[in-house]
Amino acid sequence: MRLALLLGGPLLVTEGLRERLEGFRLWAADSGARHALALGLPLELWLGDMDSSPPWLDLKAPKEVLPRDKDLTDGEALFRRALELGAEEVLGLGALGGRLDHTLAHLELAFLLAERGCRVELTDGLAWALPLLPGVHELPLEPGSPFSLLPFPEAILGVEGARWNLSPTPLRATTRTLENQALGPLKVRVERGRALLYRFP
Repeated sequence: MRLALLLGGPLLVTEGLRERLEGFRLWAADSGARHALALGLPLELWLGDMDSSPPWLDLKAPKEVLPRDKDLTDGEALFRRALELGAEEVLGLGALGGRLDHTLAHLELAFLLAERGCRVELTDGLAWALPLLPGVHELPLEPGSPFSLLPFPEAILGVEGARWNLSPTPLRATTRTLENQALGPLKVRVERGRALLYRFP
């Protein structure tokens, strides 16, 4: 199952994003459903307490209304539903930008899904965030693609195939691995901890 989860943050709809969504089923959390209009794609599920959806947002989609008094956001409820139903790949659209607290929560949820074997990426339509667990990750970046690699919150990281390569190094709270550039396919080695690959325009 390949799911695109529409969340409440900003989303720039580009042709590249439309192509990336081919074969994905769309679910939305509360006001994230507005992105379905911009995408021109149907929703299979609209979940949330509907406290942030504008009154004019009226979509023909199966709606599941959650109580307002709950101990998780609508976005987290959507992520966890995807996990429960065995999603193999998840794209979190509108997961970056906007409110910092929600962005950080979405990043943690992305790692939760990755730890359960689900491939997951988050985007605002321009930038993309990919959680990396321990292991060697081969990433098909185009030559010249800018990227940052962040320990999350600490890791032993190595990078090959970049303008600035890095032998496995313990990192924590650093800008040393920001604003690098791929020379082609990238190899990231996470020897310990967790890391976030952030691709930006």
